[in-house]
Amino acid sequence: MAATVEISVPDALIKALGTPREDLPRQTFEALVVQAYRTGRLTHSQVGELLQLDRWQTDGFLKDAQGFRPHETEEFRLDLERLRKLAK
Repeated sequence: MAATVEISVPDALIKALGTPREDLPRQTFEALVVQAYRTGRLTHSQVGELLQLDRWQTDGFLKDAQGFRPHETEEFRLDLERLRKLAK
């Protein structure tokens, strides 16, 4: 079951976003999905499913939206450090 949410968006914000009014529902939905991914409430797969994207489109979407989880950067740094030690 889906929920319908209505919000009032001031004209100043619409102007600042530079988004046509008809695109606001999708843009708002995408922002909610990205935030849920950042906080670990959604998986990569769930993001793709919700937005009807394939794996590669989901990767691109999350990259463009800066949908990174804070711990991912640290994990990547540690993995890179381990790989460098193995290469020695």
